[in-house]
Amino acid sequence: MERGQEAPPMGRKRFAASRKHLGHADGYTLLELLVNVAIVGILVAIAIPAYSTFKQRAQIARAKGDLDTIRKAVEALAVDTGQWPGHQTVGNVNTVGANEVWNLSSGSAGLVATDGNFPNWNGPYMRVMPTDPWGSKYFLDTDYIVGGTNKVAVGSFGPNKVGQNVYDSDNVLLYLD
Repeated sequence: MERGQEAPPMGRKRFAASRKHLGHADGYTLLELLVNVAIVGILVAIAIPAYSTFKQRAQIARAKGDLDTIRKAVEALAVDTGQWPGHQTVGNVNTVGANEVWNLSSGSAGLVATDGNFPNWNGPYMRVMPTDPWGSKYFLDTDYIVGGTNKVAVGSFGPNKVGQNVYDSDNVLLYLD
């Protein structure tokens, strides 16, 4: 550089000039682009299953929280009226068919409203009955079969939404007895 002459600017122009000097044009080469796309693809391939697993765990946790709230409401109903939803006797595992309560929002369930047949009803025990994370209604079944034994359960049909007397492994349950 001669005296009094300004130094070339730093940064992009100088970098571009050095690349041209080495025989490169401005921009990225096809190989550089392919490497970057491959890296992004690998990161996405790792992230999607992790997100899916996280989402499934969060949905199950939400369902368990809802079921705990429903269980407490059922217990409060039982203390006040001596009945479980569907006018079933508290503490009685009912093995007679059609004992399930598929709509816990109904008056015969006694949790959100009453049909007038619950003595000493002091509800509502829940303001609103939520749906499970997969969009189905929660249920109460006083003869849910677990390992060959009948139990009283509040539950969700789970991610596959297969329900009403179908006992499969993705159901989310909470037992009352």
